[in-house]
This record gives sequence, structure tokens and C-alpha cells, in this order.
Amino acid sequence: MNFRLKLFNYLYIVIISLCTFHVEAKSFPKNFHSEYQLYQEESFLGEVIVDFRQKNNKYEINALTRTEGIMRLLGNREIISKGQLSSNGFTPKKFELRNEKKPKRNVVAIFDYQKDQVQINYKEEISNHLLMKKHLDVLTYLYQFNFESLNKKIYIFEIVDGKKSRTYLYKKIRQEFIETGVGNLEADVYEGEIKGKNNSKHFLWILREPYRVPLKIKIKTDIGIDISQVLVKTNLIID
Repeated sequence: MNFRLKLFNYLYIVIISLCTFHVEAKSFPKNFHSEYQLYQEESFLGEVIVDFRQKNNKYEINALTRTEGIMRLLGNREIISKGQLSSNGFTPKKFELRNEKKPKRNVVAIFDYQKDQVQINYKEEISNHLLMKKHLDVLTYLYQFNFESLNKKIYIFEIVDGKKSRTYLYKKIRQEFIETGVGNLEADVYEGEIKGKNNSKHFLWILREPYRVPLKIKIKTDIGIDISQVLVKTNLIID
């Protein structure tokens, strides 16, 4: 009986250890650096540099966009998101959009979970929005897929994307391999739209494993042209 009990305890410890290792292996990375290039068909229009870091369950994401060609009409921009990270994903606390070309259009959004509201400051005018379930920002939602089921067909996020907070809807349309600067990788392809906004259809290619990070984004810009943002470099181990 004692032998059986010892064997059971040993097997229990082994199973728990293996499960713990599995969870740790799949946990979101502590930090990473990724670089993307912007294109309109074959024309190079700039780059996006993303840096992520987390410590003690606090995260910060910084995305710097440097523009070329016709995209200079929009100018260089820096987007920053800070908040908490848990097993359920991202909980933003502060979102900033800094417009180098037109600093008067800078945006600061504060997520107030005690008052259940998001306060957006744009051009020194403050607007308040009801804090919704899975209320994210235009940076964090791209990585929230890590904390969502792969089996879902429809994803709905409330997103602060600048001076407004809007509902983004996504549906998975296929899986495919796409060529990136770090290899030919398998992605889930999502068709997205912004509720209440005309001509808002866009597409996301999200890596399937080991991390659900964006490999490619295809959107229509504020100046009316379609651009693609493609991953060209990262220090994440994704092969």
C-alpha cells in the first residue's frame, strides 16, 4: 500500500511538473523586437518598429512608424501602450499616439477601471467612453489573439484606435503559408471591419504558433491607398 501511495505521489509530481513546463513554454515572451516594412504593391513606403517588454505583470509596447513616399503626408508616428498582462491577456492603462508631423493631433487615452470609462484627450478636448469587455487599443489587440481560442470563428474587440473608440469585428477566412523576412510561415487569415465606418475592410495574417503575432496587415489608409505591413525581422523564435 505504501509502495502504491509513493508511486502515485511520484507520478502526480511528474505530471504536475510536465504541465507546469508546458504552460511556461507557451507563456507570452518577456520581451521582443520586431520590424515591418510598408508597401503599396511594390513601392516601399516606410517601416514600423515594435518593441515589447514586460516585468512583474506590467507591459509596455512601443510602435514607431517611419514613413516614405506618399505616406509622408501622414508623417511619422509613435504609439505607446502600457498596462497589465495576465492569463486573460492585456488590460491597458494608458494609450498614447504621438504625431510628429502634427503634434496638436496627439492622443492620450486613460483606461479607468474604477469608473468603468475610457477617457480620451484629443486637441485638449476630453471625451468619455463606457469601458467595455475586452477594451483594448490598436496595439494590444494585435497580440490579444494569444489569449483567445484558436477554434473561434468570430472575434469582437472594443479598440481605442486614436481619438475614437470603436468596435472591430474579425472572422477567420482561411489558413495559409506566407513569405516573410524570417521565412515561410503558417498564418490564420482574418477579415476585419470597423463597425459604423465605411470602407473599413482590412486583413490580418496572424502566426499560428508558437506565438500569435501579426505577420502581415493589409489596410486602407486615411489618404485612400491600400498598404501592406509585412514582418521582415524579429528576435522571437518562431520557426
